[in-house]
Amino acid sequence: MDKRVIVIVPAYNEEDNIVRFITELKQQCPEFDYVVINDCSKDHTKDILISNGFNYIDLPVNLGIGGGVQTGYLY
Repeated sequence: MDKRVIVIVPAYNEEDNIVRFITELKQQCPEFDYVVINDCSKDHTKDILISNGFNYIDLPVNLGIGGGVQTGYLY
């Protein structure tokens, strides 16, 4: 049985860091999949996720780190 790994990336107002982080993740761990959980960011995080074609889930309300991680688990 093949085992797959997914990296859950909770994000709240990470417009300054998200591109660098996901780019490095994809370069260093190309065998891993990922999903960014945009936790109702107030900055341009969602726009950056969209424009870069990153995998993401957009939460309509801020659930905090625990809610973000749990969303990733459900995904």
